[in-house]
Amino acid sequence: MSSSHDESTKINGETEASHGHEPAREIEGQTTKRNAVPPLGKLYDVGEGRRLMLHHAGTGTPAVVFEAGAGGFGLDYLSPFELCARRTTCVLYDRAGSGWSDPAPSSRSAQEIVTDLHSALGKAGVEGPYILVGHSLGGVLVRAYTQHFPREVVGLVLIDPATESFPPPESANDPVLLTMQEQVQRNPEIMRTWYPSLFAEWEKLPQSVRDPLIARHMAPDQLLVPFRDIQLGKRLQEAVANGPALPIIPIIVLTGMQIDPSPGSSDEEKHAANQIKLAAHAAFANSVPQGEHRVLQDAGHLFYTQRPDVVVAAVFDILDRLARR
Repeated sequence: MSSSHDESTKINGETEASHGHEPAREIEGQTTKRNAVPPLGKLYDVGEGRRLMLHHAGTGTPAVVFEAGAGGFGLDYLSPFELCARRTTCVLYDRAGSGWSDPAPSSRSAQEIVTDLHSALGKAGVEGPYILVGHSLGGVLVRAYTQHFPREVVGLVLIDPATESFPPPESANDPVLLTMQEQVQRNPEIMRTWYPSLFAEWEKLPQSVRDPLIARHMAPDQLLVPFRDIQLGKRLQEAVANGPALPIIPIIVLTGMQIDPSPGSSDEEKHAANQIKLAAHAAFANSVPQGEHRVLQDAGHLFYTQRPDVVVAAVFDILDRLARR
C-alpha cells in the first residue's frame, strides 16, 4: 500500500496527527462525526464551516480524481487510486455527508456538489487539468463537474455509470430498495452478503485503514447514505442532461456484465437489466466524439474492487493519448 498512510489531518487550518485506529468519540451512543479522524487524508474547509475529506498522493499532471458511487467513500477506491498514483497525482474524497466529510445543511444540487469538490481541490493545492473517474452515480457527477468547469477536465473514465437511458432507481418508490433500507437498519451486517467483493477488497487493506473504514460504513449516520444518494440520482441526472454539451475530450465507458449478488430480484431480471445497461453505455459512448466503450464479462457493478487494473488501464490510455498531442 501507499507510503502516505501517515498523512496528517488538517482541521480548520490546524494540523493534528491522524490515527486510523482511533474511533470517533461516542455521545449518547452515536458517533460524533466532527470528532472523527479519517485514517488517510485531510479535512479541508470548503465554506459554511463545512469540511470535506480529501486524500492525494503521487506527482504529475493531469491529476486523476475519483468520484464515488452512491453510498461510496473515497477510500473504497484505494486500490485503483494507489495504482494510478504510481504514475501521476491521484485524488479521492468524500462528498458532503459521506464518510468523514461534514454533512451539508440541505439536499445538494449537482452544481453544489461539484463546487464542493472544486473548492476542496483548490484548498488541497491539487491543480488541474484533471482526468475524472466516476463510478455509477459518480459517473453523473463527473459529467456535471466537466459541464461547470470545462477548461479543467481533459478526460473521463466512467465505471458502470448511470446514464440518461439507464438511470438509478427512485429509492422513494422502489420496493426492492425500500426493503433493503428496512433490512440494513435492522441488521447492518447484512451488507456483507450484499457486497462480498467490496468487503473482500477491504480485507486486503492495512488494519489502520480497514477497521475505521468498515466501522464508518456501519455507523448509524451512514447506513442510509446509499439510499439518499440514489434518491438524488434522478434530479442530478436531469441537471446533467439539460446542461451544456461536454467538451471534446477522451471518454472511456467501462461496463461490468457479471451478475451481482443482491436481494429482491431474480438472476433473469438482473440479466435483462444488464442488457439494458450494456446498450445504454454503448449509446452514450457513441454519442460523444472521442467516446470508447469497453466491456468486462468477469466482474460486476463494483468491478473496481475485482479488476482495478481495468480502471487503471483506461486512465493510463487517456494519459498516453494526451501525451502524444
